[in-house]
Amino acid sequence: MPLTSRIASTIRSLLRKDAVEQDLHDELRGYLDLREQELVDQGLSVERARRTARLELGGMDQVKERVRDERRGALIDTLRQDVQFGARVLRRDLVFTTVTVVTLALAIGGTTGVLSTIDAALFRPVAYAESDRLVVGRKTRNGVLGGPVSRLDYFDFRERSRSFDGLAALGVSSLQGTVTSGTEPWVADVGIVTWNLFRVLRVNPILGRHFLPEEEAQDSPSTALISHRVWQDRFAGSPGILGTPITMFGTPVTIVGVMPAGFRFLVDADVWIPVNRAGPWDPVRDSHSHWVVGRLNPGVSTEQAQHDVDAIAHGLAIQFPATNKAKGLRLTPVQAFMVRDISAILMLLMGAMLAVLVIACTNVAGLFLARGQRRLPEMAMRTALGASRRRLVRQLLTESTLLTALAGGLGIGVTYLSLRLLEKLLSLGTLGIGRPAIDGRTLLVALAISIATGLLVGIVPAMRATGIGPASWLGTGRQHTEGRRSVRLRSAFVVTQVALSVVLLTASVLFIRSIVGLTPSDLGFDPGRVYTARVMLSPPRYLTSPQRQAFFDSVLADISRLPGVTSAAAVSKVPILNPWQDWGIWPAGRPPATPAESFSVMARWVTPGYFETMGIPILRGRDISARDSEGAPQVIVISELAARRLFPNRDPIGQMVQVWSTTGTFQVVGVVGDARLNVMLDTFDPAMYMSSDQAGVPVSHIVIKTSGDPTQLAGPLRGIVRGRDRTVPVVGLMPMTEVIDQGLSVFRVVGLALGVYSGIALLLTAIGLYGALAYHVSQQEGEMSVRLAMGATPVALLRRVLVRGLALAGAGLLLGAIVSVPSARLLNQLPFTLQPQGPSSHATVLGVLGVVAIAACLIPAWRVMRINPVNALRKE
Repeated sequence: MPLTSRIASTIRSLLRKDAVEQDLHDELRGYLDLREQELVDQGLSVERARRTARLELGGMDQVKERVRDERRGALIDTLRQDVQFGARVLRRDLVFTTVTVVTLALAIGGTTGVLSTIDAALFRPVAYAESDRLVVGRKTRNGVLGGPVSRLDYFDFRERSRSFDGLAALGVSSLQGTVTSGTEPWVADVGIVTWNLFRVLRVNPILGRHFLPEEEAQDSPSTALISHRVWQDRFAGSPGILGTPITMFGTPVTIVGVMPAGFRFLVDADVWIPVNRAGPWDPVRDSHSHWVVGRLNPGVSTEQAQHDVDAIAHGLAIQFPATNKAKGLRLTPVQAFMVRDISAILMLLMGAMLAVLVIACTNVAGLFLARGQRRLPEMAMRTALGASRRRLVRQLLTESTLLTALAGGLGIGVTYLSLRLLEKLLSLGTLGIGRPAIDGRTLLVALAISIATGLLVGIVPAMRATGIGPASWLGTGRQHTEGRRSVRLRSAFVVTQVALSVVLLTASVLFIRSIVGLTPSDLGFDPGRVYTARVMLSPPRYLTSPQRQAFFDSVLADISRLPGVTSAAAVSKVPILNPWQDWGIWPAGRPPATPAESFSVMARWVTPGYFETMGIPILRGRDISARDSEGAPQVIVISELAARRLFPNRDPIGQMVQVWSTTGTFQVVGVVGDARLNVMLDTFDPAMYMSSDQAGVPVSHIVIKTSGDPTQLAGPLRGIVRGRDRTVPVVGLMPMTEVIDQGLSVFRVVGLALGVYSGIALLLTAIGLYGALAYHVSQQEGEMSVRLAMGATPVALLRRVLVRGLALAGAGLLLGAIVSVPSARLLNQLPFTLQPQGPSSHATVLGVLGVVAIAACLIPAWRVMRINPVNALRKE
């Protein structure tokens, strides 16, 4: 056959067989070799024959391109036909379409919202220039990651390191202080920073200048930077603010700059002042109160910088063994540090949402299986008319993808709602990370999830619907029940849904029990009818401890005389509201060899009556009393955990202890119950309580126990304080119950989200179980009618349907109970402690799902009772 005829015949064959492009390419290469040989046989040289054949092949390339265009056009036409046909099919079955779209929209929208939040929190750069070069340093002890860094250690790291373009530090929390500007004092959150912090962050004041290096070395702060909000609220946005003097902590300072609107880094602050390098705050190396922030030099990796600071830490351990033995500095990328408390929560929510997505997909896949079973005659007819299986599968996948595309479009609205909800509940704005938003990346994620979901829910039903030959379906009067493999697949979908619902419900029950089940004994104190407020004393009127103590003694005496007040006291830090401040303590005469060997407890200074006011029980000994004043022997009250650690198998009353950063020894005069002082749902915190009058440490919080509504004390309390000193502000007035609510906020976020996801999962599971049984009844109607005609009772058939449904639910409950045990252990990775999983949790979950399963089984089972065997057999 001539070569051109063979090419044309092959091309027609390829088009007819719809072969792939590679086949055509291989054929043309073979023709090139054959043509070269024909030309050589005609007398042409090999080189000329090759050039001539390649010129002819150029013409074949044009033929090949035309073939590609024709095939591409045919594919587009076919796809358009599939979409149009699929739209007509879905429009005819509006109930199926609506249920599927709404189900998938909830799952796709929720998943996209959580993924977008995770993207914004964990992967998008934070709002600082070249943030990938920013790291945060935290203390380690014996390789175990701890918290803040010593101020003195920081200065050594800054001077000795060569890996950083700048190394700065800031206090781990802002200090509240009274600011006087003009005639009216006001309370400000004051951030303590090194002179170079804002330069390291590449954040410039919008007005004025940065701090200068020499301002860090002065005896006391002389300059301050203020926030944009303070500039607007307190100084009316005046451009002449620079050089304005204000008084903070009794010291005059000058405003030298205004920070940009919305600026925040790690802590909230209204005013920033430079660290006093030689000042009394944190005067020793084993006081840790600063975060270290560094900007890596260009080309220096975090690992290289870590080796650098490790060498410096080793040198400090040799130079200062008493405080720095086994102490190091761990560098963490700034973004990972900023989201350290919510990353595990986000991953938990992502797991829950993916479980909901899987449940939704299995539910919809079950619907597609049932729908595919009903369309078997249609598939058989189209096969008999010449449609290939690949063509039919493509049509069914087009329909499923079209459905999920509609669900994805509707899911964008669900995504918007979930983003706003997560942003508010997780307080993402206060972390300083970018706000999650619906942008191009979000839309691409929603599109990808929609397409993947469409293929996932459609591929198995499509293969099942097109896998049966047409012969058995083209006879007249033939009715067929669902195949055994299809029944097993649908049953597996239902079992999977029930199992995942068990896992989600178990996690929800753990959170709900841990939050709702909190009692005063769980907290260690009784927040009921307790009111707290912060009283801000400032120099120079209250420089000495006797001056401060006299003020609080007189205020507390006046408060105690108010109607309804049963007791009142003052404390340095209110539980949950003012966490941390851990100090080392050890038995007198047996000092630890290193700080790592000391026992750290929460340090608090109180006035007499504090334990009675807070409802902390005194287990042994006595309370701090008025006779424990300045000049008297130093006394201390410790918690039960501290007593067991310090004096195992001994009575702690009368024992002498030493406390870090204090002089002399303290006699233990009392042991009180343990309390949660730092984080809700965390473990109890060992603590020590010292007399504020005796220690000279200022108390600043008043706690009041009442017999009535504590919120009625706000006015009288302010009046009492103003009557003593009109320049002393009272801030942070709130009931302790509100403090507890705020402390539980993050747990309520997780509990609420898990509750919502579990509710959706439970609803979808009930729908899936109902749909599976309802379809089973419809498919078995003919068989059941025969059984009825043969003498079977409706009750027996009812029992048979119920047994099938409850067997599926029982298998799912068993599988879910098994999986929920290791899943509950994963919850321990969260930054809080939950109540242990017990029989009551499993019983609650299994009971709820059991009731839902019975309810989902009853309606299809009731239909069995209403089968008319005559009508059913007539259909056969």
